[in-house]
Amino acid sequence: MLNEWWRAKRAQPANQIVLTWRETREFVVWSLLIAVFSMMLVPYAATAAGGSHVLFSMEDRAGDDYGHGSLTYPLHKVFEPGLFDLRRVHIWHDDDNLYFDVSFGRVTNPWNAPEGFFHQLIDIYIDAEPGGHTTPVAPGPGVQFSPDAGWEYRLRIQPWGHSQWLDGRLIPGKVYPIKALVLPDGKTIRAEVPLATAGSPHKGWRYYVLVGGFDTFGPDHYRSVKETATQWCFGGGFSGGPQVIDLLDGGAGKRNQKAQLATKGADDELPVLLPVGPGISLPFTWGHLLASLVVLGVLGGIFVALSRQVPPGQAG
Repeated sequence: MLNEWWRAKRAQPANQIVLTWRETREFVVWSLLIAVFSMMLVPYAATAAGGSHVLFSMEDRAGDDYGHGSLTYPLHKVFEPGLFDLRRVHIWHDDDNLYFDVSFGRVTNPWNAPEGFFHQLIDIYIDAEPGGHTTPVAPGPGVQFSPDAGWEYRLRIQPWGHSQWLDGRLIPGKVYPIKALVLPDGKTIRAEVPLATAGSPHKGWRYYVLVGGFDTFGPDHYRSVKETATQWCFGGGFSGGPQVIDLLDGGAGKRNQKAQLATKGADDELPVLLPVGPGISLPFTWGHLLASLVVLGVLGGIFVALSRQVPPGQAG
């Protein structure tokens, strides 16, 4: 629309190009809309540049670092709010590496782990092809996976040099050490997996992203979740319950985090999780709604203000 309008104006002699009042209002509104959409697309445009390719990108709602709904943080002061609040998972690759960028509400490093983070334990299980495993590598997280989406690869991200990529297609699985670090934003943990190790990543992959508390002495390095919080253990759990504090979920219904972590399998077995993906998926959250209302409010206010003004030449 703007392109056609501009071509029509350019056809007029330079000294005769005059915008009507209606055209002025429409130009302002369309310009603002284009600016808003441009800002939304900047992260993806930046990632697409330089030979990199986005495989998956998804936000997670803020403030749901409570597991199945009632988990609380350990009582020690180092467990600051937001440490286990997963906010976004962005997966992409260039010609050399496959990158997993996992963002949180807060990242701290009170014991100076070389990677720049200490508290987070992140497991990403990848459904890359039909079949696969429906139980974790070890029982630490206290969950199982959908029989319709078994996993072939697991990425474990944790401090003190123990991050690794596991190829579960092999028996026994083959483990590869990988690099993990905190990005300059101070809230995003990145894992780098060489393509020589990861193989050929695909946009059709599906993911289980689990966040627990890291504990060197915990089962499978998961920090324990007990009925009552202690200095070093989460509270609000129950015997045999999941040790997952946050996970990347699909947003509503049975895909909601609380619903997944509360749903048992046959014979009261462990909760059965559902994968997310494939592709770029930005689920609805209250933050998105608020941002949309703010943008609409600003645009509406500008439009109303312009419509109430008297067009030039009609004043008085």
